[in-house]
Amino acid sequence: MKEIYIMLTQVGTLVSKSIKLYTRAKYNHSSIGVDPNLRIFYSFARRVRYFPLIGGFITEVVNEGIFKYYPETECAIYAKRVDNASYNKVCALLEMYKSNPTMYHYNLMALIGILINKPFSSKNNNTCAEFIAKVLNEAGIYTFEKPFSLVRPDDMPRIPNINLLYEGRMLDLDTRSVG
Repeated sequence: MKEIYIMLTQVGTLVSKSIKLYTRAKYNHSSIGVDPNLRIFYSFARRVRYFPLIGGFITEVVNEGIFKYYPETECAIYAKRVDNASYNKVCALLEMYKSNPTMYHYNLMALIGILINKPFSSKNNNTCAEFIAKVLNEAGIYTFEKPFSLVRPDDMPRIPNINLLYEGRMLDLDTRSVG
């Protein structure tokens, strides 16, 4: 058995604050990783710090990148134990995305779809939560009971047998001792 990790965050950007006004959720961004040190995660988000409309597949490093500019970022990190075959499938899927990151884009239409409860999906376009839902489904770990593009970060803690490892300011996370 191995573990995969899902990190939920609330960064202080204008976009994340706007999403929070609508969702009223504590966290409005999600990432997935396999790093037992809880430092490296993968997601779909903005690629350019000052321009949120250019987005796609990204690598996120705890307390670096956008998180460095928002040191008060709140986060929750969950662990899900999976069998070796599922773990290897997650790793293979992440490698596929990492091998050609510019092929993937952020699914802006899905944000509108969430507002009107209508799914908008596209093969290479994802929101952060849509990406995680697809990875979990393809790896045979979990399938949400709604279209991928309607999955939200606040759905992640409802995954069966997922365990909260850490909750608090990202700045206070000691990645050497948690994972």
